[in-house]
Amino acid sequence: MDKKDLRYRNLELLRKTLKQMRSATKPQLADISGLSVVTVHTLLQKLLQSGEAFADIEKPSSGGRPAQQYSFNAEKRLALTAYMHEKNGRDTLFVSVENLLGEILAGVEMHPEQITLDLFREVLYPYIAHYPQIVVVIVGLPGVEVNGRLAAIDYPALQDKEFSNWLAEALGRPVYFENDINAATAGYGYALGEKNIMETIVGIYFPQHYPPGAGIFQQGHLYKGRDGMAGEIGWRFNRRLYMAKPENMQEIARAVLLFVQTWNPHRVVLYHEHFCQAQAEEIAVICREEVPQEFLPEIIVKSDIYGDYANGIRCLAAEHLDGGK
Repeated sequence: MDKKDLRYRNLELLRKTLKQMRSATKPQLADISGLSVVTVHTLLQKLLQSGEAFADIEKPSSGGRPAQQYSFNAEKRLALTAYMHEKNGRDTLFVSVENLLGEILAGVEMHPEQITLDLFREVLYPYIAHYPQIVVVIVGLPGVEVNGRLAAIDYPALQDKEFSNWLAEALGRPVYFENDINAATAGYGYALGEKNIMETIVGIYFPQHYPPGAGIFQQGHLYKGRDGMAGEIGWRFNRRLYMAKPENMQEIARAVLLFVQTWNPHRVVLYHEHFCQAQAEEIAVICREEVPQEFLPEIIVKSDIYGDYANGIRCLAAEHLDGGK
């Protein structure tokens, strides 16, 4: 490793340490990071100059000279997130502005009557105007974007539209699109911490008014396939699967088996408002008719996709923020 690479690695380490501690003295940063006080002093000047850190008012220490505190500037860069899903049978849009610590500075939940390109521009632009530190926009929708166009989307007015490029031009910020179940599956995986690095996780979502879809999270990353179509199973399974009927249990077990036999996952998470964990065993019993128990994954049922979906969108936003140093 040459000197330039070493300086970059040390700067990344100091940045991560200050972000973790939020506020600290030079000796504290040196102690936690393992860097020397001299190196911390030199690198800290770069963070101060870039606005990523700022010096606090000196605070008295327990004897001796007051120790200068340095704080992480969590609002140096912000992310604007907007994601939609079906909540209590209604299309719901969630919008939030988040800082580098994942804290929400502003947000709204709304139920739009029409889901169009203009809706996203009208709802999101005021946040861009109010928070000039926004550097990235993350949008989650139940659909697939292929070659810049929405090739499969639950909202007819958005079908075949150049969603991300159009919205990026309208907002003056880069826009990144993510599928709803992909984001939720990633959110579940991220919540496992380091353990997810070794696991393959499949999430399958059964909304009330739309066909089911699936996401694949493998060794810490989403797998989307060549064109982003991996997990698009709506053509094989109809929307009647929302109700907890015996025939639907067979179909849901068939969906689980599809991924068991092709991806051999450690876990399958079923997002279904009408199900509880008791249905997981019922589905496992049906699956065992075709696949031995030792090859079956852990089956988890969640009645609400919102928590994992929101976590996935926020984690994806954090990745883009951290990548924009």
